Amino acid sequence: METSDLEEGKVEWVAVKEGDQDWIKELADMLTGNGIVSGITIAPGCSAGTCGCRFILLVAEKDVEAASDHIDEHYVTMHPEHRESEEWADQDRCPACGHDVGKDAKECPDCGLLLIIEG
Repeated sequence: METSDLEEGKVEWVAVKEGDQDWIKELADMLTGNGIVSGITIAPGCSAGTCGCRFILLVAEKDVEAASDHIDEHYVTMHPEHRESEEWADQDRCPACGHDVGKDAKECPDCGLLLIIEG
């Protein structure tokens, strides 16, 4: 993306993540380090300086897939237990404790984690 595109407003921005200011800033810095231009805006209904304010991370439409991949990898780097949890869930095991639960279980019989939220 050329800087002139940004300046002239030719970029179609897409929201890729919402969160608190520190998390969104961390993700924006990480994307910049990976060559992806991003922007941050305040979430609708929030006003700057209010408690619990939410922010939205924006990237150019053409960068959405790459940004999502980088964000996912960054999250797993920060929380390595998440990868193991996903692997367990793919194997019909409880993502919290690893107990074999089968495909249709609604709750883990070992730790009590709700596996399906109904209603």
